[in-house]
This record gives sequence, C-alpha cells and structure tokens, in this order.
Amino acid sequence: MNATVESGTAIRSGDVATDVISKELAAPTPTADGILDALGNAGFRVIHPETGPAWMPVTSRSLARVHQCADLVNDGKTLQQVAETMRVSPRQAERYSAAARELGLTERRR
Repeated sequence: MNATVESGTAIRSGDVATDVISKELAAPTPTADGILDALGNAGFRVIHPETGPAWMPVTSRSLARVHQCADLVNDGKTLQQVAETMRVSPRQAERYSAAARELGLTERRR
C-alpha cells in the first residue's frame, strides 16, 4: 500500500513515526490501514491511497486482454511470464492483472 505521511503537529509529545509504526506492528493483527490510522491519531497528516486500480478496460479489445491475463495468472504464471506471453511491458501486465482482480476474474491462492 502506498500512502503519503507528512509530519504535522503531534497530538502526544514524543511520538515519532517510527515509534507509532513499531507499536502498531506489535499488535496481534497489524494492517496497513491500522498503521495509517495510528499515524493519523498521532498527529501525522496521512493521505489514504485510492481504492481500486487506476486503469480499467473500456474497449472490448482491452477487456479481452484482461481476460487473457486472468487466465495466465490463474494458471500460475508470474507477472513477468504474463508480460512475455502477452508481449506487453511488465507495467501493462500489472494493469491488466489489477483490472482482472477488480473484476473478480483471478482466483485467490494461499
């Protein structure tokens, strides 16, 4: 998760970002949102990232490419292999993969 944290006036004296983050990471189930919330509560200005991918397919051709990417990812291919197979840049493969996840086309693996 990419988010910007800027120093502001601390609500509690002595709180620095590393202390706040360390304390939150020591929680039983730390989450990225929990860390950002803790930083915000400590007086740091936190800008939360946008939800969802920045790009979604709008043409039938791009949607077909998203489906192709989803099939490759579901077959266990890495994004680098997807990019090579689809003959696109790794960044474009990431975009297709993010759109496929958003559309529910990829399977979650554990």
